Amino acid sequence: MNELARTSGRLRQLTAEESAAMKQALLAIYSDLAAVCRVHNLTLLLCGGTCLGAIRHQGFIPWDDDLDVMMPRADYDKLISLLAAGAMGDKYEFSYPNPETDAKNVFLKIFRKNSRDVEIFHDSAPFPKGLYIDVFALDGVPRTKIGQWCKGLIANALQYCSILTSYAQYPSPTHKAFMYSTSAGRRRYKVKRALGSLIRIVPHKKWVWWFDRWVSCTDADRPMGIPTGRKYYNGEIFPRNVFLPPRQTMFCGITCNVPNDTDSYLKNLYHNYMQLPPENKRERHFIVDFQLPTD
Repeated sequence: MNELARTSGRLRQLTAEESAAMKQALLAIYSDLAAVCRVHNLTLLLCGGTCLGAIRHQGFIPWDDDLDVMMPRADYDKLISLLAAGAMGDKYEFSYPNPETDAKNVFLKIFRKNSRDVEIFHDSAPFPKGLYIDVFALDGVPRTKIGQWCKGLIANALQYCSILTSYAQYPSPTHKAFMYSTSAGRRRYKVKRALGSLIRIVPHKKWVWWFDRWVSCTDADRPMGIPTGRKYYNGEIFPRNVFLPPRQTMFCGITCNVPNDTDSYLKNLYHNYMQLPPENKRERHFIVDFQLPTD
């Protein structure tokens, strides 16, 4: 992905100055979100690469520039209700699975208005395009491995259908040109576009909503997982005490929550997580358009 993005001519990488400014803007979004969570006693934890950055770098991973958080499902649902009621003010807009309107992804995204962070997949889709942070739900999962496998199979199928329908319902000229830059990419794009056209009789918003309702579980006695995480439904399942209660660490000079057993959590995602990856394996942020908040 990194090499294709560099050579496609369609995308660009943030400059060092833009990346630094973007990180400060993301921290401002996080601070506003964390303030709402403190007032309403909601648990908010850093996750994914943001959690790794907190542990290994005490801040953002130097070559990374996104910010991911997670919340127990009950708090996640309460946060969505608060956001819909205007708890974060008029600086923000949101996208999340719901039965009435379509959502960009199968999880909550909080966007900063009057900014731009346009990604390759959604440059022509009718979703907010500002700087954002991702909020993932921590859901209860079945207690048995076979139960987890069965539920995960359906969850992953629903999520994949949502991805396929987005190809057909919201085709991106930039993404198409990017994929067409290689013969393998062209084949993958054509297959996904064709499959998406076949199942588009069910619109994207339905697949997203069905996925969210299928994975949602607030049962406090079950193991917990992150169905919308990078390893899909079954990839981040742990006993509840790996996640909760959270412990605190520093992130860019701010005291933040991370999973209780951060070592187990990060080893599952990154294996030898304290070792820096080789430069060609470092995930980069490639964009179509970028602009810092103007207000």
